[in-house]
Parts: sequence; structure tokens; C-alpha cells
Amino acid sequence: MPDSTDDPNVLLLVLDSVRARNCSLYGYERETTPFLRSFADRATVYTQARAPSNWSLPSHVSIFTGLETHEHRITVHDRLRPGNTVFETLEDRGYETGVFTENGFVAAHEVGLNEAFGTVRTVPEAYDGRYDTTSSNPGPDGFYYADAFASWLDDRDGPWAACLNLMDAHRPFEPRTEFDRWGNERAREIQRSLPVRWEWAFHGGERSFEELDALESLYDGGMRQDDAIVQDIVGTLEQRGLFSDTLVVICGDHGDGFGERGLLPDEPRAVSHIVPMSESLLHVPLVVSAPGQTDSHRIDRPAALTAFPDVALGRADRSSGFATDTVYATKQPVTGELRERFERACDRVEPYTATSRAVYVADPERPGSVEKWYRWGLTATACRIPEAGVVNVGPAIDPGAVNTAFGPGAFDQATGSGPPDSGGIREPLEGAGVSEATRDQLSALGYY
Repeated sequence: MPDSTDDPNVLLLVLDSVRARNCSLYGYERETTPFLRSFADRATVYTQARAPSNWSLPSHVSIFTGLETHEHRITVHDRLRPGNTVFETLEDRGYETGVFTENGFVAAHEVGLNEAFGTVRTVPEAYDGRYDTTSSNPGPDGFYYADAFASWLDDRDGPWAACLNLMDAHRPFEPRTEFDRWGNERAREIQRSLPVRWEWAFHGGERSFEELDALESLYDGGMRQDDAIVQDIVGTLEQRGLFSDTLVVICGDHGDGFGERGLLPDEPRAVSHIVPMSESLLHVPLVVSAPGQTDSHRIDRPAALTAFPDVALGRADRSSGFATDTVYATKQPVTGELRERFERACDRVEPYTATSRAVYVADPERPGSVEKWYRWGLTATACRIPEAGVVNVGPAIDPGAVNTAFGPGAFDQATGSGPPDSGGIREPLEGAGVSEATRDQLSALGYY
């Protein structure tokens, strides 16, 4: 695979909440990702990539550090100690670094992911409004961050590494008119009538799961908008003569749920994210353009986003290095305020707090397909997944076999806790914990 430089620029484009099954790149009937479809002609497309977890914070920590979620175990109550991310390693090598997003977990949360970057651009205190065509969004849409990134490039005269987390397919789903191709007024009215955190309304029986179909039509428009923003960003690199010297990684950090049923007894339906562990949440797009790459490749092996540090640093092949024999995913414990919300809304909290883990390996009998060994609480199953959006449920298996697949010592059987911190990368948040400013930013996105 061609690689034009030993020290390429690095661009990580995270499409927040984007799942593979709704990407036309992977055969979805709505044309949600036309640019990615064309970009695939000169890039590497992974068809079986999985997120490390089912929501932003643990997944981003894993992507940035290369540690699985059961290794780092970082939650909203923890702080990531400095010096453990790939962006800090690149900075030590002379790179300038920047992050551009309204995602408070990445850009503002006291967990400290933002401290990995020399430049942080997040929701501005004031802006002229031309990037925001809605009234309820907490800040400008992704085109603002694409422009902020382009302006940042103006002042770079050496190697750089940047992350853009695009929230245009994250709730609330409010794409611009030109991208809102499948929504209608009924869908918009349903969304307006819901609370900011709408899982509780569905899980508690207050609202019908059928209404989620309408919300999915708005979500698809947000994905179409994401795709257009990625096109603008790639165009900026090309216009400035930077594209051939840049590693471009485009991925989802997790997906989203629109009422898909669970596969195991007591497993709740997938509504939004954080709690479910279905394929709606874990199967994500992954498209990579290595420096100097001009031809297309398709990789059907399991792919892990935790390979990003090795790929970015050149320790793995920059085009094919995400492929692996085994991919792991875990659901973090449901504790604190989140548990209290389930207790208030639902008759039984146990289905939502159950231990859940998944292991993916290549299907030895069907090339291009993967096997998923998966547990929810005290039950487990083996599944075959030939393509995005298709899950063939297999036989029940011993839940302990899923734990065993993670390796010796990965979990304490009694408590479900992970191993000792890998290198001591986390420490408890002290004092007041999450600041009011961060809480306000995350509340606007439905996390508080």
C-alpha cells in the first residue's frame, strides 16, 4: 500500500452516532452517504468495524489511547491522566494538534480528553448564526467546525494532527433543509414533543416505539449532512495540496437505536445510545485513506477502532491496520444519575443495568461475515453478521465463555470490574466533578 511520507498529517473524522446500517456506502436504500460512496473508489472501506463501546466518552478514550474499554474503565466520574493519548505522542514528535467539536465529552468534560490537544474549538459563546439553521441546537452545526479547521490550517507550517467530531447525526436531529430529504412535519413534531433525554419516554411506556421510525427519517438527513461536511473537509485538503500527505480516518464512535429489538431475554430495545449493546450501536462505518493512496480496497475482516494510535503512528499499516482477529466491546456500568432515571421511569431497572459484553471474530465458514459472541446479564448467544443491518441469531452459549474470550484476568467474576488500570491512566474526579458549563453543554445534547 503506498504511503508517501513517514510523518504524514493525521486527520480523524468522527461521525458521532452514525451507524453502518444507515450508510448508503454499505447498501442502505436512502442515499445518506453519496460522498463516502465515491470516496471509496480511492480509499479502504472496512465492512465489519465495531465501536469499543456504545457511547461517546468510553469510545473516544479507547480510540485516543488504544486501550479497550474494559482496560481503561473511564467513566464520567474519572479523569484521564495526561500523556496517554496518540495526539500527545504526536505532539511530542513535533506535530501541532487540534480538536473541533461541540461534543462536550471530547472538548470540555473534566475527564480531560481536550487536554490532549494544543487547540480546542468548541461551542462559541457567540456566533453570527449562519452555521445554525435551527432554534434548539446548542451551537452551530458541523460546517462551522469544518471552517474552523480550515482556518486553523492557515497557520500550520509543519506536520499536524486533528480530530473533528461531527454531531450532525446526533440528537436532536435537525439537518439543514437541503439535507432533510426524508423527514416530514410529523417527524419534526414528534421530536419537538419529546424530552431532551427521550429514552425514558419509550422504555417507560409513555411513548410508542413506532414513533422512532419517524425520528430515523430525520437522523438519515443528519447523516446526509455529515457526508456533505466530510466532502468539504476533504476538498479543503485537496485544494491546499495536503491530501496526499495526510492519513484520513473516517469512522463512527457508536451508532444509534430506533427501537430495534434485543436478541436475548430481558434485553431492552435499542433506543438512542448509552445502554443498548445491539449492532445498531456497535457496527459503525470505517473508511481510511492512507497517504498517497489512489486505489480502492475492501476489508471484510473484523476491524477495531482501538487500532487508531498504531495506525496513526505508523506502527501498523496505515491502510489495512485496523483489521484484527478479535474485536471487543463492553457496556459500562449504569450508575448514579443514569440509574436513578431508569428507576423513576421503568418498573424494573435490572434489564437496563445488566452486564453486557461482546466479542467479534471472523466467521470461519463464510468469508466476509463475522461471528459475535454476546451476553446480556445471565444469558448469551452466538450470532452471525454477514453485512450491516443483518443479524442471524445462533444458539445460546455459556455467558462465562464471553468473559473467557476477553482473556485471563479481564474481569472479576464477582464484581464485573476490570483489571488494574493499564499504566494507571485514570484517577477519580475530585471536588465538584463536572462543571456547570460542561453540564449545560451536555444537557443540550441529551446527556443530563
